[in-house]
Amino acid sequence: METEVRFREVQQFRQPWLWGLLGAQALLVAVSLVRGRRSARATARRLLVLGGVALFFRSATLYTEVRDEGVYVKFAPLHRSFRRIPFSALADVQATGYSPLRYGGWGVRWSPSGVAYTVSGRSGVRLERANGRSVFVGSDRPDELLAAVQDTTRREV
Repeated sequence: METEVRFREVQQFRQPWLWGLLGAQALLVAVSLVRGRRSARATARRLLVLGGVALFFRSATLYTEVRDEGVYVKFAPLHRSFRRIPFSALADVQATGYSPLRYGGWGVRWSPSGVAYTVSGRSGVRLERANGRSVFVGSDRPDELLAAVQDTTRREV
């Protein structure tokens, strides 16, 4: 049975600095070949690796949904299906900032206190579980995400 999706957000890695950095790396590899510092075989391997990294970032997508049963998060292509955080497991929910330095960047990040799912920016919603572990979900619309979680949990009561 399908449940109503009360909030949905799809985010991707679209930061110009990221693509500029990957492009600059490819250019440096090509220049090394032209200057004779790198063999054609080593250049091809390096460019294949950079292409793979670029393909990963191009396809990486963070899906966030709020449904009647909880918050659903999927970080494709790493997750094949949604990870559900049931409302019954939550102790607190709050919109908050995100420090890429604290977690070591963007993407799926683990820390002793929980996990973070982010693709850009410095804002999102922290879902504090009753067991003390938290899930941070990065969002370009953190206030809407928070409101959807709060509205849906109020309906449960």
